Amino acid sequence: MAQNYYEVLGLDANAESDEIIKAYRSLAKVYHPDTATHPNAKQLFEKISAAYSVLSDPEKRSAYDRELNEPSKEEELPKKDEYSLMADYEYTCEKEEHFLIDGAEVAMTGARHLIMGEREYIVYDDGLIDIGGKLSFKVEGPERYLVDGAEKVLRNADHFIQKGDEYVVIDGKPFLVRKSDEE
Repeated sequence: MAQNYYEVLGLDANAESDEIIKAYRSLAKVYHPDTATHPNAKQLFEKISAAYSVLSDPEKRSAYDRELNEPSKEEELPKKDEYSLMADYEYTCEKEEHFLIDGAEVAMTGARHLIMGEREYIVYDDGLIDIGGKLSFKVEGPERYLVDGAEKVLRNADHFIQKGDEYVVIDGKPFLVRKSDEE
């Protein structure tokens, strides 16, 4: 399965229909191609609409959930530890990432990420660190940003949305590019 529709809408797999509608409306408002200034608004809106189309229809959602919960025959399942058993899914990021842990910046390569419902965690010192909710996407084409007084031109930049704020990854570090209106 290529896309996790719950992740696209920032929802838990047990989300109620009113939560699905609320998440869709909120994201559609931000990324509607007729009003959004985001360079990938059209692609993001299409993903959001596809997720809503499936998750808002009880029959489609039921079929999707069955497919989502069946592991692919091609995929080799990793050995599960206690964290894997708690997670909806997990991945390892091979790029260097920076986290603020106990007030100190920690750089990690190969960080193990666990997604549990709407929350994302990393495994650090045999414990879990909550890094919030997240929606990732790549912006194709050039983008310009001012970082530490110098202009940076990026191509195919990685972006993510965490707690409603949008970040772009520049030189392995996240930079805030859009602050959420919600407080």
